[in-house]
Amino acid sequence: MKKILLAYYSQSGQINEILDNFISPFVGDQEYELFYHQITPLHDYPFPWTSEAFFDVFPESVTEVACELHPMPQSLKQDYDMIILGLQVWYLSPSIPVTAFLQSDDFKDIAKNTNVITVNACRNMWTQAQESVVKYLLEASANYRGHLVLFDQTNNFISVLTIMYWAFTGKKDKMWGFMPKPGVSDRDIKRISYFGELLKDYWEKDRLNELQAIYIKAKGAIVRPYLMSMEHKGKRIFKIWTKIILKKGGPKNPKRIFSLKVFKYYLLVMIYLVSPIVTLGFFITYPIFYRQIRKKINKYQSVDPKAYL
Repeated sequence: MKKILLAYYSQSGQINEILDNFISPFVGDQEYELFYHQITPLHDYPFPWTSEAFFDVFPESVTEVACELHPMPQSLKQDYDMIILGLQVWYLSPSIPVTAFLQSDDFKDIAKNTNVITVNACRNMWTQAQESVVKYLLEASANYRGHLVLFDQTNNFISVLTIMYWAFTGKKDKMWGFMPKPGVSDRDIKRISYFGELLKDYWEKDRLNELQAIYIKAKGAIVRPYLMSMEHKGKRIFKIWTKIILKKGGPKNPKRIFSLKVFKYYLLVMIYLVSPIVTLGFFITYPIFYRQIRKKINKYQSVDPKAYL
């Protein structure tokens, strides 16, 4: 019997629904035993978010400072044949609880020489976060077998509004009654069961080394080049802001609070005024840098550790 651990962190429940659909082909099959581990911070983050709490996690997300977690139950500390990690992105990095789990001894102990597949549910930018995830998988000596990315398919500028609406109200419905529903679409959530079927098929045929190529052909980890480019620039800017904010002291320090408010308005200006210009510049120069861009796309769709070194 093969043992599969599904480890995940979720505030809204979206990643739970995604993983349930992904793993559905294995449910009821006596050849597989499923285990679940919900990553749980000692002091959990609010959902819905307040504006203050949402922006307060910015510097620690970018610098990947771990939060304290409730320890993994002793009953789950065993050998597995496969670990499926459900995650999301905070400020172009893995969410703080997921970062904490990946840094933990609990994860390193169970991940060593174990097949790992990541399932990322995010707004639409994920490549920088994947850099960090791969780094932690390499440190744990895990066998990185595949990754899937589900994201909000609506326009980048609209999705900012709808995701913020969802984050601050907890309602995954149509903002103002006519905007697109936020988050991963119901269609994409249901469709991920197909990728679970592929996993089962290729695993039983002992062809896991071919799985990611099949996932890519089935559009399981789409890279939008202009968003990838924007991410690289955004990450550099985030690191600069992080250094400024962390110098202001801890979470309740008035100077830090003020700096985060300035950052909030800066971010909105960048998204709605500056990023359209940057995007236009990207498409104008796209033919010139096509080869470099294509190389980066191949990297982020790959599960070859050498691509990230």
